[in-house]
Amino acid sequence: MPMRLALVRDPQSAEYVKAIALREKDKPRALSLWQAALQLDPESVTLAGHEALALLDAGRRDEVVQSLSRILPLHPRHPHMLNLFGVALYELGHAHSALRVFEHLATIDPDYPPLAGSMQNARNATRNAKPAPAAVLTTIERILTEAKTRPRPRLAVCMIAKNEAEFIVGAIESVTGLADEIIVVDTGSTDDTVALARGAGARVEFFPWVGDFSAARNASLSYATADWVLCLDADERLQKGSFSSVRAVMEEGGDPHRVICVRIMNYTRTGRFMSDGFSGRLFRNVPTMKFHGRVHEEVGGDRADVATDYRLDINFDHYGADPEVMKEKAKDARNIELLESRLKEKPDDLLTWFYLGSQHATAGRLEPTQRAFGKVVELFERNPGGYSMVIRNLPVPFSYVGYVRALADAGRTSQAIEVGNRGLARFPDNPDLWYHTAFGYIFQHDFANARRYLQKALEVEPTGYGVIGMQNRSIQLWRAEKFLGDMDYEEGLRKDAYAHYCRIADKMPEGHDDVVPIAARLVELACDQEDFDRVPAFTLRYMQLRPTEHHVALQVARFLHEKAGPQSAYDLLVGLWTDVPATRVLPDIALAIGQVAEEAGEDQEALRWYEKVMEAGPVSAGFLTNLAQLLIRNGMNEAAAEVLRAARAQVAAGEGKPRV
Repeated sequence: MPMRLALVRDPQSAEYVKAIALREKDKPRALSLWQAALQLDPESVTLAGHEALALLDAGRRDEVVQSLSRILPLHPRHPHMLNLFGVALYELGHAHSALRVFEHLATIDPDYPPLAGSMQNARNATRNAKPAPAAVLTTIERILTEAKTRPRPRLAVCMIAKNEAEFIVGAIESVTGLADEIIVVDTGSTDDTVALARGAGARVEFFPWVGDFSAARNASLSYATADWVLCLDADERLQKGSFSSVRAVMEEGGDPHRVICVRIMNYTRTGRFMSDGFSGRLFRNVPTMKFHGRVHEEVGGDRADVATDYRLDINFDHYGADPEVMKEKAKDARNIELLESRLKEKPDDLLTWFYLGSQHATAGRLEPTQRAFGKVVELFERNPGGYSMVIRNLPVPFSYVGYVRALADAGRTSQAIEVGNRGLARFPDNPDLWYHTAFGYIFQHDFANARRYLQKALEVEPTGYGVIGMQNRSIQLWRAEKFLGDMDYEEGLRKDAYAHYCRIADKMPEGHDDVVPIAARLVELACDQEDFDRVPAFTLRYMQLRPTEHHVALQVARFLHEKAGPQSAYDLLVGLWTDVPATRVLPDIALAIGQVAEEAGEDQEALRWYEKVMEAGPVSAGFLTNLAQLLIRNGMNEAAAEVLRAARAQVAAGEGKPRV
């Protein structure tokens, strides 16, 4: 008899394939990856949704309808699936049926991002719509009927707080409209946290601080009555665009021991992006899903049956990682104490060493950072197969990066290079590791290898768990390119340096220390390369950053006048006057504009600008004499005579020293 192989359900391998698929740019290959992931985890509604989206992108709308006709009666309130179903029906010309699906979605998730436009498009197309097949109409009726019989999953947002008056209201408001209950457990606030939380609509309970975050977290869970729990810190905000994805996760249901890891976007309190990472925050409210660990607590702890699902579409904005905030709240000392206490109990716990290294690195303590991350690397290399796929692919490569960076900063460049290359042998698609290993070569003045490693940092595409790994996104965005430009600039390779700097000109964050030097080099190199199309724009940008450096603008204007003609100089100077308000009080700029206009024979234009020079304050007798000559040339003799009298009076009074 024929043999059939049982399909092995492997959610963790499916997650790995999912991570690869997310980065795949070739649509047919991406579709095959989604289908492979779905074979590994055929019960995953998330993967089925990704497959449906890939089919839709491929124009295979009938297959989308067939697939979702099987899934939606089982998950009749799933917002993403309903949207895909409606879009596929609309694109097949079944506008009436699509509209019914969109109207149903509106009762479930009225804030669904593209919903309003989709409904309007469907309404506009109903006049020429084709009737949907009977099977589709039957499916829609089943979806609507099933949705009425199934209760909507309820969500509890659980928070712990102590002296969070600065942030608590923003956190609560960020989940208002999504959460069915908001629970704040206060662990000893002495400020207005409790009153503010109640005023914002939260239920406030109390729990004494016992030096254990898990204990406080679990106390907050004990008050939750909803089906699902979302854990939010007081200094975090759930992004509004994540509401639909949270609803989708709850509608999927599935494994009660699955924790959803959301992306944490770390900002300073002023809104400057720092870094990102993932943390397990959304899970079913069941007794077995509790927190473990005194600090950097995790849902499920060491339970083998707890699965993780990393979501790129659920994002928290986090402001508490700002070093200034951590210092004010003494978070650093508290976390170090708790982590070291944890190590006394489990001295070879890789995750605790990882968290300790991260804490020391944030605070800038070089030697403890080396020691902690070095211990992670030692433990991992001693037994690489002894850790889960998640640990091998998330904290371990980050620890290699932190260790290499700390070694290089301490001047131990040879060791930094050696450790970096060991890490790259295991994680060759990690751009951060290529980047920081490059600095070991830079410090050894081995610029050939440094260039090679920086170029690799730009080129490698993270795959698998690397997609959700803890990375400094600015490395591939601009940092690696910036240092390639710096090396070329220092070695006199000005054309190459200019090309690197041009590619990052609009990518560097405002306020960064390197913005002004790079802006200055762009002006210098644009002139050097006679790139007349971009010289004005780069000069304007530099002047906006350094408006008092007007001598630079005048120098560039002279260069343009000589090399590209007076019109280019005139356009630059007028652009400065228009776009850089600070230059309007500088008579030198108005004088230069007037001189260029006069040279071009535009006397009336020159006179208009010379008038602005005089409005700015006292002028020299020489300027007045030249002005008088211009007035005479244009038949304005009376005005010229008055200007000459002023010039003679100025000389007689001993004030003839030029001002402009």
